[in-house]
Amino acid sequence: MTAGTLLEDLRVLDLATGPFGYTGKLLAGFGADVIKVEPPSGDPIRARPPFANDEPGPDRSLRHLHLNAGKRSCTVDIDRPEGQALLRRMVRKADVLIESHAPGQLAARGLSYDDLLEERPDLVMVSITPFGQDGPYADRPGSEILAQALGGYLHLNGDPDREPVKPYDDLVSMHAALHAATAVVTGIVYRDATGEGDHFDVAVYEAAMFLLGTPLQFFATDGRVLKRNGVRLLNREAQLPYPSTTRPCKDGWVHVHHSYSHPDLLAVLMEDPALNELMDAGPRGNSDAMDEHMDRWLANHDKFEAVRRAQELRLPFTEVFTPAEVLKDQHLAERGYFAEVEHPGVGPMLQLGPAVRLSETPWRSARAPLLGEHSDEVLTELLGLSDAEREALRSSGATG
Repeated sequence: MTAGTLLEDLRVLDLATGPFGYTGKLLAGFGADVIKVEPPSGDPIRARPPFANDEPGPDRSLRHLHLNAGKRSCTVDIDRPEGQALLRRMVRKADVLIESHAPGQLAARGLSYDDLLEERPDLVMVSITPFGQDGPYADRPGSEILAQALGGYLHLNGDPDREPVKPYDDLVSMHAALHAATAVVTGIVYRDATGEGDHFDVAVYEAAMFLLGTPLQFFATDGRVLKRNGVRLLNREAQLPYPSTTRPCKDGWVHVHHSYSHPDLLAVLMEDPALNELMDAGPRGNSDAMDEHMDRWLANHDKFEAVRRAQELRLPFTEVFTPAEVLKDQHLAERGYFAEVEHPGVGPMLQLGPAVRLSETPWRSARAPLLGEHSDEVLTELLGLSDAEREALRSSGATG
């Protein structure tokens, strides 16, 4: 296999917005031609902060620059009949369509899966919505925190004596985008084997359940409800004997993983013989007292020194990295994880690499597109439209 050709023959029309743009980014990274089909005003994510250098603009949203990297942008107004007809023509030349409209919105525009099969009988279509295409909640609007709340994940985050705390950013929505990318590849394998397309229904609410498997199983098997742990990874209600905990140090935070089960080594590390006596009653029952000893010792050590000393004793400590430290991490640098790409108007941009590496087909790092940057190119390449035909479409408002 020639390097860079894993998904080279795959053409994707990407109508997804927000964090669901990650689906198309993954496919583009592995070589697919992903065409971001967005309204002439732009995908709403282009208006979401933060912006490069704090300067707002449709091509400067850092979320857009991350989630739409490697795609081509073609503006199509699917609210207009001319735009709807244009999209249908584009579908004839595509393998996959990804979308995140509310259930029924595309059907109301004559762009349902059944409608599009008239243009491409073996089309693979993936729809990503908060609750799926049917069911009692299907018509409800959704959001990240709503999915975490209803999915039970929010219940488990935060201190045990405080309100639940939402994890940073779009954790569940990005998880749904990963499921959608898997659905695309599955659909292509099915199409190649049978000659038939398929419509995949991805619900963010149900994707949240994959993050909640063990707590649901605890309750289903014996009615036990796991509680919030705060800085402790494992909780006492689960009857897991040795807690993992995140503790403050001189210059940040250190994660101490199950190290309380080794009081003799901790006593050596902290030069604190009292730890052996403290642990006589059992580590689980003395976690709070152990935290006090640990905090006193860590207060006099920076995190890299504390982790180095602990790991010399084979104690499982690790640093809690800041974003700046992630960027400087020697492991990621040696594996070539980060790439720098040039973006017009923004300048050099850092791009993240893949979580999956293939031996023969490297990940393709590329910048995100400017709004409508490839409209003429795409319409000429896919549909063979002349300058006059493209200008007529612009005049009608079908494209920007």
